[in-house]
Amino acid sequence: MNDDTYKYSLILMVFNMKEEKFLKCIVDKHRRQIVECLGNNEKCVNEIIELTNLEQTLVSFHLKSLKNCGLINSRRNGKKIMYRTSHPAVIDILNFIKERSSEIPDLTKCEECK
Repeated sequence: MNDDTYKYSLILMVFNMKEEKFLKCIVDKHRRQIVECLGNNEKCVNEIIELTNLEQTLVSFHLKSLKNCGLINSRRNGKKIMYRTSHPAVIDILNFIKERSSEIPDLTKCEECK
């Protein structure tokens, strides 16, 4: 098992989910954008809206989905709810997927994947 395969397996174990569930959680570009915006930092909804240029209702909808999947956590801070990724591995796996997918030639030719 190479380092990348081990890292990928470890990340999925941390989240105690099957690959399909993890990928389903992050398949939406807006969810990925929100997770990338959070990085390993904590942000409130208004900060996420400002950084992603997404509408408040869309951000709230996707935050709920990401939280239900276990990819992000939230906590109340006064009147604000603060969000952060549930584990640094969330960002690691997104970066891994980005890096590896750029190595696949002619990926844009697949109509089903658009």
